[in-house]
Amino acid sequence: MHRRALWRKAHLWLALLLGWVFALLGASGAVLVLRAPLLEWEVGAAALTLQARPAPGTPMAPPEAWKQAARQAYPQFARIQGAAPPRAGFLTSDNALVFGPVQGRRAMGIAMLDPYSAAPRGFFVYDDLWLAKAVALHRGLLLPPGAGSVAVALCGLALLASLASGIWLWWPRKASAKAWRAALWPRLRPLQGAAPWRGLHNAGAGWLLLPLLVITATGVWLARPDWFGASARSSIKPVLSALHGALMLGTAGQALALAAGLALPLLYATGLVMWLRRRGLSKT
Repeated sequence: MHRRALWRKAHLWLALLLGWVFALLGASGAVLVLRAPLLEWEVGAAALTLQARPAPGTPMAPPEAWKQAARQAYPQFARIQGAAPPRAGFLTSDNALVFGPVQGRRAMGIAMLDPYSAAPRGFFVYDDLWLAKAVALHRGLLLPPGAGSVAVALCGLALLASLASGIWLWWPRKASAKAWRAALWPRLRPLQGAAPWRGLHNAGAGWLLLPLLVITATGVWLARPDWFGASARSSIKPVLSALHGALMLGTAGQALALAAGLALPLLYATGLVMWLRRRGLSKT
């Protein structure tokens, strides 16, 4: 079999077998890029924003004061496990955060407190949030923790292989301006046969190739750092997390990460349409 045909077969079967998983990981990742507005929608702005700005130079209350205030205000806690200052963790807030298991169930409670006065501002059970479900899907495909992280890492490696085979198939064989223009700006009309869908599929992957590669590679490491001889507390983890979430490019990086996440369902859908139309043509 010709080498190009082998690459095409590999790309096709990776997509048919695992494309739906790639799409779920991409869509859930896009949701996590938007976690700040989603969290505000779920728990309310009052829990996340300062009620009043303190005078410049006002020191924050110590973490023990936050914990004590949370313990007194929210008897739902079975115990207090830890605390975090404003904007220091995954949940974006101007208030301090105190967390711990809740009474009577296996779930994590979150208390929000004014970081200066330690006044209570809100309480919610993290596991009940839609955001938590998106996190569980993205980090472990809703599987048990050990199996989920392995599954995500293996799917990440498969996605890297799919991207590599896709690059090889998409790369113009004649390095001319016309060939590159056709690869990056395909004609999408009329939507008959597989060609326009192939153009949309190829251009979407071509434009977002670098973000997809960076986000996927860092995602594999974050899922299973032990495979690379590192621990979950490795000093390189903050750097890789920043690359994975926003490519270390701030708001522009978040926009690229959002586009890359949404691209995976698009690539799966357009690839599926191409395959189905090609099968239909071959039968006729």
